[in-house]
Amino acid sequence: MRSPVLSRLTTAVDPALFHRQARPPADAPLAIQWLGTAGFRVVAHGHHVWLDPHLSRHSLAELAMGPIAPIDDRIAAQVDVAHAVAVGHSHFDHALDAPAIARSHGARIYASHDTLQWCRGAGVPEAQLVQLRGAGERFDQGPFQIRAVPSDHSPFLLGRVPLPGPITAPFAAPARYTRWRVGEVFGLHLSTAAASVYHVGSAALRDAELREVRADVVLACTIGRHTTPHFTRRLVDALRPRLVIPCHWDQFWRPIDAPPRQIPGNDLAGFVAEVAACPGRPEVRVLPIGGWTSWDG
Repeated sequence: MRSPVLSRLTTAVDPALFHRQARPPADAPLAIQWLGTAGFRVVAHGHHVWLDPHLSRHSLAELAMGPIAPIDDRIAAQVDVAHAVAVGHSHFDHALDAPAIARSHGARIYASHDTLQWCRGAGVPEAQLVQLRGAGERFDQGPFQIRAVPSDHSPFLLGRVPLPGPITAPFAAPARYTRWRVGEVFGLHLSTAAASVYHVGSAALRDAELREVRADVVLACTIGRHTTPHFTRRLVDALRPRLVIPCHWDQFWRPIDAPPRQIPGNDLAGFVAEVAACPGRPEVRVLPIGGWTSWDG
């Protein structure tokens, strides 16, 4: 049996972990597609909401050597329909591609003041921008009701949050990836008449903010969870999900069609085991990049 230390060092993914399912029909009550990184498409009755979509996927060399910008052809290849985009925090691997989707499809963007500064600089009309404040507001978007829940970013970089601070003014791309500061951090709660979904874009929690929140499906960031004490158990205890879909475990600097590999130190199999050890034993579905699943309760 592999030791926990060795499990965290490997970047391989056991193919047996993957849940594989055909794309659900367009009128499904709830369908979810993982986009890689912390990105998802959530669909209810033909209405498409994109969460933290990161489709440009710049290489490490591109990130290190110079400014970056959304890569329009990569985004267009993945986004066929979009009614709304919601962004949980403003790092480039969460917020970079949101404006391109909004401009191409006329979609609304639900995001913090920080992310909206980037969207303004990227030319998204003000009428499409909806600021999330995390003060209990609920926004109707097709069959969805969207709510932002104040949260935190995990301090996984030598005990610190990477790229801390706000985005204080609009800016345009190309820009260094460091221009996308973390800004405010939110969990994203989407509810329909059939089910509810909670998106955790970074592996940290504010327990007090989750006291009145429940979710049938949790989309859970796994990288950095070891810097948040008892993250998995606290998440499951608070939200009481019946299904957990892990995310933000893949090397998001690799092409979207390349075989996925874990970010070093992630331990996807360990996360699956942690969920299985929680009371209620929620189901875990590990999706391949671009993979779909449906939820009918």
